Amino acid sequence: MSKKKTNEEFYEQSLSFNSEIAKKTKDIDSSVTDEYNDHSILKLICITYWVGIFTPICDNQLRQRYGYRIVYVDTMAGSGITSTKRAGDCFAGSCLSTVYVARKQGFPFDKVIAVEINKTKAETLNKRLHALFPSDKSIEIYNEDIIDVADRIANKLKNQTVSYIVIDPQGLRGITWKALKPLLSCKGDAMLTWFEAEAWRVRGPAVTDVEHRAQLSDIERLNELFGSGWRNASSAEELTLTLINRVLSECNKTAYGIVKIPRKKGYFMMILFTGEYRNAKKLAMQWEMNVQKRIQSAYGKDISSLLEVSSGRAKTLFDDY
Repeated sequence: MSKKKTNEEFYEQSLSFNSEIAKKTKDIDSSVTDEYNDHSILKLICITYWVGIFTPICDNQLRQRYGYRIVYVDTMAGSGITSTKRAGDCFAGSCLSTVYVARKQGFPFDKVIAVEINKTKAETLNKRLHALFPSDKSIEIYNEDIIDVADRIANKLKNQTVSYIVIDPQGLRGITWKALKPLLSCKGDAMLTWFEAEAWRVRGPAVTDVEHRAQLSDIERLNELFGSGWRNASSAEELTLTLINRVLSECNKTAYGIVKIPRKKGYFMMILFTGEYRNAKKLAMQWEMNVQKRIQSAYGKDISSLLEVSSGRAKTLFDDY
């Protein structure tokens, strides 16, 4: 049994691993990147941490025994590289990171499906994926809005296929039930970036007595995403549970875990939904507990300083710089 990593070792490995991927691909269309905030690194840790749990299980229980394919789907994949204006640091995005980690750990995905609505970013992502995996013919890029391709992708994930789907919008407006349901109903697991506070702010005007166009628009959005249950939520947490319960009851998911990612103003969430397999609930709870502990450590709480250390601009996490 391997020794459990300290928080320092965990973050050092995570950041160096990510930098390794970025160095191999960032010079391809170097001006094309996605801008990130420091807390985005914590989001990537949530996504890639689950790969180390999901792919070995699926390989053992489904691929080796029954010939299943294991597919990764990134529904808002970007260009593959994220950068910050603060210091020019570059890191690999969720698509490159997840696929790379799975291969490094010895349980590669059989197919990669990525969706990116921006044509330039979609073309660059395709180049970067093929540069990282030059012999791979199983990469498929959709230069479309996820709402327009969700059903098509879901159809590809039938017939002895299990998937890990990452849904990572920039805000609440990027989330619709029309896009979520077909993807979340696929056999396998999914990770959703969720903006609880934003959803609660939208609900506020929608339940007032004033009838106006903006309010009706909010009501339509909330009905589409949550169904009718959003009106009964008495807190932001209850509103989130309304969505979670809808996913569990309508999308063949058995368990979930939640990790809160702190940012300058409030937080957002990473919600993991697991499919039907042995110990799914226990594993989701372990993911939540272990990742949350890492994020709440001194290294996770001071991720900006840690990035300074990783780049060589500071010697230790607690340096004054």
